[in-house]
Amino acid sequence: MKLPSIITLAFCLLISYTGIAQINKISEDEKNSYDLTLNITNIKSKGNLLVEIWTDSLAYNSDISSSKTKSFKENIDKNNFTKIISLPKGKYLIQLYIDENLNDKMDSNFLGIPKEQYGFSSKEIIRFRKPKFEEASFDLKKNLTIDITLQ
Repeated sequence: MKLPSIITLAFCLLISYTGIAQINKISEDEKNSYDLTLNITNIKSKGNLLVEIWTDSLAYNSDISSSKTKSFKENIDKNNFTKIISLPKGKYLIQLYIDENLNDKMDSNFLGIPKEQYGFSSKEIIRFRKPKFEEASFDLKKNLTIDITLQ
């Protein structure tokens, strides 16, 4: 083999190895993410569904909105709603509400009782207060489905 052919072969092998390493890196990243299927039921009115996903209990308890891991808004109709969210392995809490009048806030009466439907990722319904992070959080270690029935 001539010297230029060896250099060309070596260069091609290097490029191939780099491409394989990138494919393996993507595969490793995908292994660290899981699908969270969010099923929301008992939706009584149409509006905007505002979903906030938290990982930090201190930020959640003090309601520091910049510390949300993820948040999104979806226009929805009555009945049910399902969405798949890809998240890395970790501990999460989901809080959500239906903004019926589209003013981007949870409306409440003069006693502070919500006028619009809301829900949390807790298994138990907690009345008269926001649940503590530990009461409503869950561990995402594999693909998981969370069912939230709106109150």
